[in-house]
Amino acid sequence: MGRVAAALDISTCRTDVTDMTLSILSQAVRDVAARVEATLFRNAFPGARIIMVPTANAATAALIAVDYDDLILGATKAARAALKLDDQRIAQGLPAADALREGRGEPGSDLEEAERAALRRALSRTNGNVSQAAQFLGISRATLHRKMKRYSLQ
Repeated sequence: MGRVAAALDISTCRTDVTDMTLSILSQAVRDVAARVEATLFRNAFPGARIIMVPTANAATAALIAVDYDDLILGATKAARAALKLDDQRIAQGLPAADALREGRGEPGSDLEEAERAALRRALSRTNGNVSQAAQFLGISRATLHRKMKRYSLQ
């Protein structure tokens, strides 16, 4: 679990403060808190890739840190809740794709996901050049085109 990093006192003794002012101030504090949490999280995992997890509550930063092998290294409180993660699951070396798929409630083949991810990485590394990507993957251009069509990567 985390620990308190800071506290901010926004109390006032002014008598002219309206509900609207308090509402704006409260929102500003929530925004700053979310930015601070995201910054501290990024600093806690230097060198890791940080992925934003889609959640129903956009007010909180749901982030996961993943290593070179796409294994989850850490997660914010919001991401842990959204993906049903705990320290034990993270320590076991949970692949980010599995956690994200579970979080969306999608079934899927690990092999298909891995193949699709490999195709996307190869195309990205070659700036979309199909011939170079096929050569990089060790397959023919025709095979790459079929796989791109199959996974809607056109």
